[in-house]
Amino acid sequence: MRKLVVSIHSTANNIVTGPPDGDETDFPRWAQPGIDQSTNQFLTSLDGVDTMVLGRGTYEDLVRKWPNVQEWPDVPDVAVRIAEKINTAHKFVVTSRSTDQLDWGAYEPATPIAGPDLERQIHQLKAAEGGDIITFGSPVLVQALTNAALVDEYRIIVHPVIMHEGRRLFEIWTVGPISRWSRSSRSRPAR
Repeated sequence: MRKLVVSIHSTANNIVTGPPDGDETDFPRWAQPGIDQSTNQFLTSLDGVDTMVLGRGTYEDLVRKWPNVQEWPDVPDVAVRIAEKINTAHKFVVTSRSTDQLDWGAYEPATPIAGPDLERQIHQLKAAEGGDIITFGSPVLVQALTNAALVDEYRIIVHPVIMHEGRRLFEIWTVGPISRWSRSSRSRPAR
């Protein structure tokens, strides 16, 4: 069975989004301390991944950027390498509208996951042949996947900043023990 991995950027006090009154996907505003190291860690987290599960908001943010990143001026090599991995991965988007067209530029479009049986659909993805599955961003989706005991590994990239606004990752979790933590390049079993 394939692993479902969560990779997410966080402040030292567990904030994973931008402020709620603005663009919640604007975490780079506070992620600048340590951004080079965390970008390389994120690239590494995509090794072995061939499928992404995204929340609708994260999909909307990513589809505006990654399919065309090579056209941007002065794009760092690491961003081009991340774009290649993201653009060529199979993408599934959790959405309330199953009939949505989820284009991804010149690449394979994303597939909607909709309806009340999200848990069953994710189990089917995990049981299918292929590489690991990753989700990033999408803190509400991460919480739902965790509450359903579907997450196999967490890769939390902690930035050395404290923020007072934004969504916290660990606000509403109800599941039992976490199967595995990955912090920076070290991993240890949860207790």
